[in-house]
Amino acid sequence: MAIDPVLCWAFGGVGVFAEGIALMLARRPLRMLRAGGRARGRVGESEGEMVTSSRGPARMAYFPSVSFTTAKGEPITFRSLTGRRTAPDIGTEVDVVYDPAQPREAEVATFASLWLFPVATAVLGLPFLLVGLACLA
Repeated sequence: MAIDPVLCWAFGGVGVFAEGIALMLARRPLRMLRAGGRARGRVGESEGEMVTSSRGPARMAYFPSVSFTTAKGEPITFRSLTGRRTAPDIGTEVDVVYDPAQPREAEVATFASLWLFPVATAVLGLPFLLVGLACLA
């Protein structure tokens, strides 16, 4: 059974695009981890924000503000880019990763905060890439 080469190229293109996006999303956490800035931070507050989705009802997501001190003694407060379903308790200690050259771009050191979107994008794009490569071979 012959498969249309245009379809093969389309699948391969979607796969390459998705893997490229995954690599772009992984640049920030890789940069912070490679730079080596680590600290213990403390949750100061959590800002609640309604997050809407086309698949279901809106829900509340909490984005914690975390304070920490860099290795140079500079106090930093940042808002996590990753929302959580429940607000963390104020005063909770969390691990923080940051680039010492840009400490204000810190993030809470959890799998979800650092790797959820790059890994999900890579996993979702991989079947497209594999099908595209398999039918072009």
